[in-house]
Amino acid sequence: MARAATVLIADDDRSMRQTMEAIVRNAGMFPITVASGEEALRTLQGSSVDVMLLDVQMPGMTGLEVLRQVREKHTDIGVIMISVVKEVAVAVEAMRLGAIDYVTKDFSPPELNARVVKTLDQLKAARELAWLREEQASRDRKPMVLGRSQPMRMLAQTAQKLASKPVTVLITGESGTGKEMLARYIHEHSDRQSAPFVAVNLPAIPHELVESSLFGHEKGSFTGAMRQQFGKFELASGGTLFLDEIGELRLDVQAKLLRALQEHEIERVGGARPIQLDLRVICATNRSLPKLVEEGRFREDLFYRLNVVPIQVPSLRERREDIRELAQHFLSRSAVQLGRVAQSLSEGAAQLLESYPWPGNIRELQNLMERLATLCESQIVEESDLPLEFVVAGGLKREAERETSLAAALGAFEKGYLKKVLAQSGWNRRLAAQHLGIGYSTLKGKLKDFEIGAGEDD
Repeated sequence: MARAATVLIADDDRSMRQTMEAIVRNAGMFPITVASGEEALRTLQGSSVDVMLLDVQMPGMTGLEVLRQVREKHTDIGVIMISVVKEVAVAVEAMRLGAIDYVTKDFSPPELNARVVKTLDQLKAARELAWLREEQASRDRKPMVLGRSQPMRMLAQTAQKLASKPVTVLITGESGTGKEMLARYIHEHSDRQSAPFVAVNLPAIPHELVESSLFGHEKGSFTGAMRQQFGKFELASGGTLFLDEIGELRLDVQAKLLRALQEHEIERVGGARPIQLDLRVICATNRSLPKLVEEGRFREDLFYRLNVVPIQVPSLRERREDIRELAQHFLSRSAVQLGRVAQSLSEGAAQLLESYPWPGNIRELQNLMERLATLCESQIVEESDLPLEFVVAGGLKREAERETSLAAALGAFEKGYLKKVLAQSGWNRRLAAQHLGIGYSTLKGKLKDFEIGAGEDD
């Protein structure tokens, strides 16, 4: 459930403060009232505020002076200026300084409520725009491809159950198994699906910028901080924040993450006021967090806080029955992106893919299919179109395993290797001999022994 918006009311007129306080409270928002500009700025240092109703004329620091400082230090707060009469020059100056709205004190309760709601909507739209710009620049959204194997059917069932529950999820699995895709799947099946999904690859962020990237920073908080900036937590407001490779996080940042998860609030770098959070956090790692805890490299309390619901994503070699379907999916999608007719896999090529150990998991399979869609001109992807290591690890393994002696197994390996090099050489035997580093007559003898068909001499 989303938290109630906090509205700071700054007006030296006690009666007006009480009137605005009642309107804000009746609208389901949380009001804070102060009687001066100085008190308003002090309040902003220690309280999370969404909208500010600011009187133009107050003793001491005027409303415009307060507005100027708010815009410099708290650009995420929407300011609505309040005045007894609407002076055009003052209204223009307020808008120039960054006020979102200007209203006179003869407002009706529905009018003031509508102005505050409109301001909140504008602030939300600004955060979403910042998120969309980052998304456009950083990722290509891809659908979750689960597969039909028993491990993946069970994984999908677990993910769907978790999607509706407001719990922290820890996804574990080897690199390239699709942990981020699973996190997106959970997000897209939750009640937060219309809000942002913000993915953070922690190892890709420079060591010194991790804290600022996650929690944001205030203007002037460090060298180069020329303006206030939202962190990933704020960009994910209302939605889901995915922290990939959580095991790489520094211990000092782990402490701030633990506080964010426990207290549902953060502080920007260089900031002093807490910012309330309404989001779901999903973390992932390809490392053993319990082992990192034993080594003193990961906080034990954070591990238990993250490990509320752990999910293990199986490696691709543990779900070989999905490989053919996944390969065809990636191959077809790549063909669409390249504007060509979708290709298909030959039976031999599909079997080689199913025999390969896939150390890089789904990411490796996806990259291979993209390469084949780009470089393979025929509509059928054959065994000869696959890289050499697939023949060595796949086809030769199957052929060698059928043999009962070491000599026969080595012979099966050599035969397949020769066929692969010949295919890569366009069946030009002289060129193949050069690639193999053997004499032409030696190659001819081996081809005769293995009963491999003849090709062109040059």
